[in-house]
Amino acid sequence: MGKKILDSKALYVVLSILIAITMWYYVTSMDGNQRSNPINNIPITFVGEEQLVSRGLMIAGDPPTASITVKATPTVLAQLTNDSVELVVDVSSIDKASEYTLAYTVKLPSNISASQVQFVRGETGNVTFTVAEYRQREIELRGKFVGTTAEGYLAGDQEDFVFTPSKITISGQAELVNQVSYAEVVVDGDNLSETVRGSFPYQFIGASGDVIANLDVTRSVETVQTTFPILATAEVPLEVKLVEGGGVSLDQVKYTMSADTITVAGSKTAVDALLTEGSIELGTIDLGTVHDGDEIHFDIALTDELSNISGINQVTVTIDLDDSLKSKTIEVTNINCISPPSGWAAKALTQMLEVEVRGSQELLDAVTPDKVRVVADLKDINQAAGQYTVTANVYLDSVGTRDQIDVVGSDYKIVVSLYRA
Repeated sequence: MGKKILDSKALYVVLSILIAITMWYYVTSMDGNQRSNPINNIPITFVGEEQLVSRGLMIAGDPPTASITVKATPTVLAQLTNDSVELVVDVSSIDKASEYTLAYTVKLPSNISASQVQFVRGETGNVTFTVAEYRQREIELRGKFVGTTAEGYLAGDQEDFVFTPSKITISGQAELVNQVSYAEVVVDGDNLSETVRGSFPYQFIGASGDVIANLDVTRSVETVQTTFPILATAEVPLEVKLVEGGGVSLDQVKYTMSADTITVAGSKTAVDALLTEGSIELGTIDLGTVHDGDEIHFDIALTDELSNISGINQVTVTIDLDDSLKSKTIEVTNINCISPPSGWAAKALTQMLEVEVRGSQELLDAVTPDKVRVVADLKDINQAAGQYTVTANVYLDSVGTRDQIDVVGSDYKIVVSLYRA
């Protein structure tokens, strides 16, 4: 049977035809036999765009395209595509924004010579394109929180967003760049209890506050590193410290405050540390310097890690002294100076000073002027002859402790004369 197949005339005819076709194709591709072929949608390549940018100009829109038809051998034609062939337009001499129609030149691949190609169509031609004003500018970044926080937590304000980089740069056609008012980073999330950190995209916002979508500009970055605080909150008591004196014991005074608590916000660590302390101490009140009904104002001071979200920045403390406390004014004449500087002597020019004493009526009745002394310590006085007003200490020589009977006030002053000894 194999012999019959080999002897078949039909087989020889088919083989002869295949061989003939192969040889024809080989010969025509090698012996210069040419055919024509279109190359469509070749993008225009612009040269000199750097000069345009230096003049504040740019090519607007997508690059135009053109088509050509060439004639060459099949081997050469196989290497001519809209990726390998360039149509070049020189724009380096353009100096203003407008629409232009300029001629292009054809640039063949480096391994194809002009003698290998005949142009049937498009060896010369014009393309129309637009040159627009170019602009580059920095854009402010702003944040917007649209999520929710867990109970006992507070989202920060818009001003609390931190971005890296702090601004972005956009460039492109001036009329597009000018549409942007700022760039906005949107942070969301549900039931948040920790500060948000991460790389986020942004969107362009126009002057009307609307999002500008699909804006054809170049961006310096596609995303920005964003930090947005989620703060712990707590209500914290306010307190003042009382120091006995002026004939007042702690059990003889009450006080009211214009606010008993404030709400603070901060990192969980800072808030927990404050709660561990138990309260915020506004300050100290020396009972020897106050009277019944006095109002003392305290500013609320917090560490940098905490913020006061109650809006109460000052507290007024009103003093209420026990009705059993009495006071009287004594005219003191026992006034002395001590410790003048070496080589100097001093004399009190003030001969009488009114001093308030407070305590129970029984103890007050026992206080006479001779039991009250006024003493001015001059060790720090200016060493020059003259008369000076100085602070004096008042001493009460009486039975009883400071919380039973005492001088009220601490700002007593007298006038002294300093002279060479």
